[in-house]
Amino acid sequence: MLKKRVGGSCLIVQFLISYTAVIMYFVSGLDTAIIWVAGGTLMVVVTFLYAKLMAPNGIALENHRSYLIGHTIISAFTGMAWGAMAIYQTEFELEYTVFIGCLLVSSITMGGVLPSSVYRPGYVALSLFSVLPFSVFLMINAPPPFGLVGFAMMIYFAFAMFLSARVEIETRDTIAARQKRALTEQVIQQNKTIQRASEEKTRFLAATGHDLSQPLQSQGFFMQALRDTLDQPDQIELFNQVQESWRAQKELLQGIVDVSRIDSGAIVAKPVMVNITKLCEKLAREFLSDDSVEIELIASFENIESVTDPVLFSRVIRNILSNARKFASVGGKVEFSLRHVEDHAVIEIFDNGPGIHKDNLERIFDEYVQLDGANSRNPKGLGLGLAIVKRLCTLLDIKMAVDSELGTGTRFTFRLPIESDDWVPKHEYQSAFQHFDKSHLVVIVDDDPSVLASMTQLISSWNCQVISALNQTDAIQLVSRTSAIPVLLIIDKQLDSGEDGIDLIARLREEVNETIPAILMSGHMGNIDSLEAGPEVEFLNKPVEPDEIWKMLNQIISRAGLAIDLED
Repeated sequence: MLKKRVGGSCLIVQFLISYTAVIMYFVSGLDTAIIWVAGGTLMVVVTFLYAKLMAPNGIALENHRSYLIGHTIISAFTGMAWGAMAIYQTEFELEYTVFIGCLLVSSITMGGVLPSSVYRPGYVALSLFSVLPFSVFLMINAPPPFGLVGFAMMIYFAFAMFLSARVEIETRDTIAARQKRALTEQVIQQNKTIQRASEEKTRFLAATGHDLSQPLQSQGFFMQALRDTLDQPDQIELFNQVQESWRAQKELLQGIVDVSRIDSGAIVAKPVMVNITKLCEKLAREFLSDDSVEIELIASFENIESVTDPVLFSRVIRNILSNARKFASVGGKVEFSLRHVEDHAVIEIFDNGPGIHKDNLERIFDEYVQLDGANSRNPKGLGLGLAIVKRLCTLLDIKMAVDSELGTGTRFTFRLPIESDDWVPKHEYQSAFQHFDKSHLVVIVDDDPSVLASMTQLISSWNCQVISALNQTDAIQLVSRTSAIPVLLIIDKQLDSGEDGIDLIARLREEVNETIPAILMSGHMGNIDSLEAGPEVEFLNKPVEPDEIWKMLNQIISRAGLAIDLED
C-alpha cells in the first residue's frame, strides 16, 4: 500500500509545500520561501524515488522489512526538514511566523491520523522529528504567550500518537477484512465449481443408471432362457461364471444409483413409529434363510419402538449383516442384538472374521474402497455397501460406530433415539387442513395421464379449481380462456416432444402477466439451478409428497392474506 500510494502522497505533500511557500513569501520574504520549496521538494523527490527504485519486483516476504526500515528512515529525515524549516522561519517579532511554523508541522503530520494512513512507525518517526523539536523550541525560547503555543503543540503531538494507534488497528482490520472477503469469494467460486461438478456427475449417473438398467434386465431374461438349453457340465460351469459377472454388474449399477440418489436428495426419509424388535427379527430370519455357509447367529432383542424410516433402516442393518456373513469364518458366529440404553435403542452386529486394521476404519466408508480379507468363498465386494450405510445413517440421524481388531472380528454399533409416547407423525396435521375456505386456481401440467389424474383429484379435494393439461399447448390455451389468475403452477420438467417445464412456466406467466409461484417436478436426480428455473420456482424431485404441495400452496395463500385458519 505504501508503494502503491506514493504518487498520490507526494502530490499532496508537494501541494502543502507550495501553499505554505506562498504564505512564507508574503510574511518572511522570497529567500525563505525559496529555501523551503527547495528543501521540501528534495525530500518529496527522495521519497518518490525510494518507492519506485526499491523492491522493483514488488513487496514480498523477503524484502518487506528492509523496505519498511528505509521508509521509516526517510520519514524521519522528512520530519527533520519540516521541523527545522518551522524553527528557521520563526521570528517572534512577526507573530505570523509562529502561525506558519505550527501550520508546517501540523500539515505534514495530519495525514497520519486519517483513515487512509498506512504505516504507523513511519508516521511516528515523521511526527517525532517535526512536532517535538518545534514544540520544545517554542516552550524554551518563545516569549509569553507563545510559550503556551509550544505546550499546545505538545498536546497535539500526544493526541496524534493516540489517534494514529487507533488508525493502525483500523487499517489492519480493513486489510484483514479485504483479504477475508477475497478468500471467501475464492471459496465460494470453488464451491460453485464443486457443486457444478457434483451436479454433472449426478446427471451422468442418472442417465447411466437409466440407460443401463434396461439392457441388464433384458440380459437377465435372455441368460435364463439360454440356461434351459444347456446340458453339458462345462457349458453350465461357463454359464455360471457369466451369470456371476452379470450379477456383479447389476449390483454395481444399483450401488451407484443408490449413492447418487441419496446425494442428490432423491431419497427422502419418511419416519414413522416402528417396532424395531420386529424389524430385527425379520432381518434375522432373512440371515438364517441363507444356509449356503454354516454360520451361527446369536440374536437377542429387547422390545423397543422408535421413530425411523423402516425401509431405509432395514437397508442399513441388512447391509451390515451381509458383510458379517461374508467375513465371518466358516463355522464362526455372528452376534445380533437390540437393547435399550438410556433414551436410545442400540443395535450391535459382531462377526468373528479377520477384522480391520485401525488405519483403515475410516476408509471403509469411502466409495469403491475394497479391503483385502474377504473369505475365498465370497467374491470381492464393490466397495459401495458401507458408503451407502454411512449416508443412510446420516439421513436417518443414526449414530454409527465401528470397532475392530485384526484376528478378532468387527463390531458395528448403531444408536437411534427413542421418541416419547406422545410422538405425533410430522404429517398427521395435513388431513385437518387440506380444505381451503376459498377456491383458488391451480394449473397442473404433466405428460403422464395417471400422475395428472391423481394430482387433479387430490388438489380438487382441497376446494381448489384445477386446470390440468398433458402438454404446453393445451395448458396455454386453457389458461388464456379463464379470467382467474392461478395461485400456483405445478409443472413437470421434461414434457413430451422435448418441451421444457421451465419454458412453460415463463409462457404461462407471460400469458397472465403475473409472476405466479411454481413447482417444477422432475424424475431425474439432482436439483435445477435456481437461476435457471427463475424466480418463485420450487424444485421437487419425484415422487412428490402431497403434503409438500399443500404446504407450499398454503404459504402462497398466506402471503396473499387468504390462508386458512389453522385453529379452526
